[in-house]
Amino acid sequence: MFRIGAFAALAGVSAKLLRAWDAAGLFHPIWVDGTTGYRWYAAAQLPELRRILALRDLGVPIAELVRLVSGGDDLAAVLGRRRALLEAERRAVDLRLRALDIRVEGDADVVVRPAEAERVATYPVGPAGDEEAAFNALEAWIRDRGRRAGRPPGTLLDAAGRPDAVFVPIRGPLPLVDPIDTRRLPAMRVASIIHRGAYGGLSAAAGILERWVSASGWSPAGPLRIRYLQFGADAELRVPQAYLVDRSADLVTELQQPVD
Repeated sequence: MFRIGAFAALAGVSAKLLRAWDAAGLFHPIWVDGTTGYRWYAAAQLPELRRILALRDLGVPIAELVRLVSGGDDLAAVLGRRRALLEAERRAVDLRLRALDIRVEGDADVVVRPAEAERVATYPVGPAGDEEAAFNALEAWIRDRGRRAGRPPGTLLDAAGRPDAVFVPIRGPLPLVDPIDTRRLPAMRVASIIHRGAYGGLSAAAGILERWVSASGWSPAGPLRIRYLQFGADAELRVPQAYLVDRSADLVTELQQPVD
């Protein structure tokens, strides 16, 4: 038999590790001297120790190893769970690696984030595509009823990528007056890109976002959504001042692509 130091050297581990695993109930000495407290190990224990070391190197948690050696778990089940976890981690790493291959222009970084559900009022853009007129009508109607929430407005696109309706966040219920409607935008995961400057650059930003989503392995889960984080508006509309800017260079717009 070997004292702990000699056995640790033989096994290629530290005596500190052997003491910790003994305390955790994972790997015990073959005998402990009741008088001195010295731990004694046998060479025949090396295969058991090496299996534990191999499973630890695979990332199997100590708690699972303790259940395994005590007979409370099955090796095939332990390895199956570890394989599933490693494959999930590999898929996540593959997504990140694919994202590294994307050429991102300027400072147009894309992030995937949750978008919370919210209650909004909507106004159709119409065939003429006049979003500004739709916003003015909707903001004025909400202003007169004192129901505007302090969140940014936006535009909902149709499946073909054309403006379908503008929306403004609201507080509480509102009477419906054609063509104004209310709806609850659902919570979702979105790939998001921020565009700074004039709205003429939104098409290029949308192209970057589309390529990023495709290359990163995400799947679009609905039409693109636009949020106006800083924009211009007439003072009479009484839009929250935090969102208002005077120059087109100061406009800030977020494009949100729902993904799954």
